[in-house]
Amino acid sequence: MKKLVLILLVLMCSLNFVGCQSEELPEASNAEDGSNAISGEITFSTWGSLEEKKVNEDIIKLFEEKNPGVKVNLEYIPEEYTQRIDTMFLGKSAPDVIYGHPKYFAKWASQGLLMDLTEKFNENPELLDDSKYRTNLYDAFTFNGQKIATINGADTILLFYNKSMFDDAGIAYPNDDWTWDDFVAAATALTKQDENGKTIQYGVSIDDGYSLEEVFTFSYGASWYDDMNLPTEVTFDSPETIEGLQLMQDLIHKYKVAPSNSDKDILGGSFDSGKIAMDFSGVWAVVFRKDIEDFDWGLANIPVPEGQDRKNPALYAGYAISKTTENYDLSWEFAKFMQSDEAQKMLAASGLITVINKDIASSDEVIDIPGAPDNHMLRVTSLDYAVHNDAMVTNWEETITKVVTPNMQLLLDNKQDAATTSKAIHDGLVRMLEEAETTK
Repeated sequence: MKKLVLILLVLMCSLNFVGCQSEELPEASNAEDGSNAISGEITFSTWGSLEEKKVNEDIIKLFEEKNPGVKVNLEYIPEEYTQRIDTMFLGKSAPDVIYGHPKYFAKWASQGLLMDLTEKFNENPELLDDSKYRTNLYDAFTFNGQKIATINGADTILLFYNKSMFDDAGIAYPNDDWTWDDFVAAATALTKQDENGKTIQYGVSIDDGYSLEEVFTFSYGASWYDDMNLPTEVTFDSPETIEGLQLMQDLIHKYKVAPSNSDKDILGGSFDSGKIAMDFSGVWAVVFRKDIEDFDWGLANIPVPEGQDRKNPALYAGYAISKTTENYDLSWEFAKFMQSDEAQKMLAASGLITVINKDIASSDEVIDIPGAPDNHMLRVTSLDYAVHNDAMVTNWEETITKVVTPNMQLLLDNKQDAATTSKAIHDGLVRMLEEAETTK
């Protein structure tokens, strides 16, 4: 009997010791005690347009209605989002649930600031259902083998074109067979000058905008790393990359179908104002262009050289949880809710994102939103050959700022040739990769 009592005492002490060691983890609520009840208050941060803000407010309202006793405060940060979140982390006041791109999450996860959600996903296997979700997107939301976010969706970069300009010029609309030669021919025919030789309409806009260098290099079959989601080797400098960069430069300075930076100021307009016939943009721009009344417009795939497989850069987004959260269960339930059918329908119907839920992304309610082009389904089918546009390294934003942008500006200003630009960016990517922690 004494021996039994002694064993029990030792066991109790051991359990108490283990409990003391877990104090660094967020305190759990009663959501996992079998009652499925969650309560309390959390903060959810996001950026975006006023349309995006409204959608998030509506989703929060629905979540609160379904969970009495719960309060989700929206921290809307329309500008300098990551800088603000960085400051909040430093002040130990970060939002509980954080909306963002994988490149942000990789940095914060490397600093030990995000929760490892792997166990939560194991407890909710329906989130990993291949028949329902584009689960390949999870590769970009994994850090050191840990799942660090639920997923909103992904959007590719596509070609927007002014149908009215094509009609006036008697040119057939872009199609899936379009090569870059077809593109250049159309852009040339769509560029117009006035009687004084001043260009008053350009065929296309080419600048150092979002992912354009990836649009052109990917289309020629180039790659930047061996794997954008798990980069271990830089593969940027190649004949394919040089071809893509050369075309970007030539559209401005050889073919003169795209305005230079100074020409844009003189032109005084853009695609949306009817001054440019074609524009490369994220498919999320559909929601901002659906109310254009001055001309009809359409969507098309990115042209590719004849015989080349498609590779479209795509932007991913999701929801991570801060390690400083004081209500992990509620934070998880909200992050999970953003991937629920109800929330995904609301997100998708806004036209702001192509959601991870396959059926909802392709539904009539989404594809047939007022003002969308006839082939709006392209936002979904183009994901079949999407490539993540952000490398999963912890210093990716710094890499773009220090390496890619300045060299691309020299290229587009005709101050550096394509081969030199390719080599300079390659060397910079190598240097930055050596300094970074990847998602291995």
